[in-house]
This record gives sequence, structure tokens and C-alpha cells, in this order.
Amino acid sequence: MNGKVGALSTETSENTATDVRETLSETAEQHGWRRTQRERVDIYSRGIYQIHAIWRDSSTLNGGAHYEDSILLTYTTELPKTQGWLSR
Repeated sequence: MNGKVGALSTETSENTATDVRETLSETAEQHGWRRTQRERVDIYSRGIYQIHAIWRDSSTLNGGAHYEDSILLTYTTELPKTQGWLSR
């Protein structure tokens, strides 16, 4: 019985992590960003701007990088900051 509870808990955590990544993608799409996935990195492009969402694993955002014309403007480890860039 404990094995089932643990398995359920793990599945729920993975689903939540996927939801965060997908929610970020949906937010970006609504604001005109085009998404490219490369393993643990989601690259969002719009005009001369790029935002990289770098995932530590399937459940944790490791960081975000904001580029303008291939020049790094800023880097953050905060999910809300990355969400803010994609909401503009």
C-alpha cells in the first residue's frame, strides 16, 4: 500500500512540473512568442528577442536568460521573473 501512495505522489509531482512548464509555454504563446524545445531548455523567440527557460529537471526551473539581438541582457533563477519577460 505504501508503494502505491509513493507512486501516486511521484506522478502528481511530475504532472505538476509539466503543468508549470506547459503553463509558461501557453503564456508565452498568448503574447506572441515562438517556442523551440531543446532537451532541458525552452527557447522563446519574438523578433530580435529571445528568452531561454533552463530546466534543472522535469520539475524545477534552473534559470532564465533574456537576450536582445544575441546579447545577454540579464539572467535570473526566479520563475516569476522569467514569466514576467514572457508576459510582455
